Amino acid sequence: MPRRLAVLLPALVSALAWPAPASAHYVDLNEALTREGTLTVGLALTGRPFAYKEDGALRGFEVAMARAVAAAHGLALGLAQVPRTGLAQALARGEVDLANTLALEGEARGASVVPYLVVGDHLMVLRGNPFRIREVGDLSGRVVSATAGSSAEAFAHDLNREFAAADLAPMQVHSFPHHRHTHFPVSMGHAVGYFVRTVSAVAITGDPESRTRLVEGVFRPRREVGFAIRDTNPALHHAVEHAVAAMVATGKYRRLRLEHGLPAELSPYR
Repeated sequence: MPRRLAVLLPALVSALAWPAPASAHYVDLNEALTREGTLTVGLALTGRPFAYKEDGALRGFEVAMARAVAAAHGLALGLAQVPRTGLAQALARGEVDLANTLALEGEARGASVVPYLVVGDHLMVLRGNPFRIREVGDLSGRVVSATAGSSAEAFAHDLNREFAAADLAPMQVHSFPHHRHTHFPVSMGHAVGYFVRTVSAVAITGDPESRTRLVEGVFRPRREVGFAIRDTNPALHHAVEHAVAAMVATGKYRRLRLEHGLPAELSPYR
């Protein structure tokens, strides 16, 4: 998985240390925006703590990132809640300046992405971790569950191939037709954990009523997600990229990640 900090941070440090041409970071964005003086961000709800609605307002990590990018360039923030099925089209038609790709199953066509998260598949265990699962190797010879046909199930079988190559006992993987069923064996003590995607894993872990939580360190990244920007708008891409790099360098990105309960392995910046 690419780690963008190696590219973005040196450029930021160089910009801070030496005078740069005015066009490098201080461009007039009004011609690049849907509405003058306003960064219009199309958000499809992705659930807590990413993007959700509470008391009539959009909230979450993705909202906080959008607000920080707008503030970095002295812009007002306009949030447009868009259905998942219409998000890519809203961006392509120029109805919004940015869109959150976490809500998309694949990549937005005709768009570039400035990432702020890495998502994939995780292992969930009972709170208190009674079977002491702390890393991948602890799963050798254990019983786990996953949703049939999911990337999480594929992750489990990939781990078994790794165990076989290392001459270790494989996991016994039970696959269920619906994701709601995967936690039952864990709750009853018949399995040490179940595999699930990032959005569900983080939401469940953050729910104080939940009996399970994710294990940091047992994670397979699948893709980077962030702000999608039309390919025809390089000035805005540059402005967003610079704002996110500055957030990483100043520690603001890390603070927002921690405030929203997102583990370090979800960061594309190390």
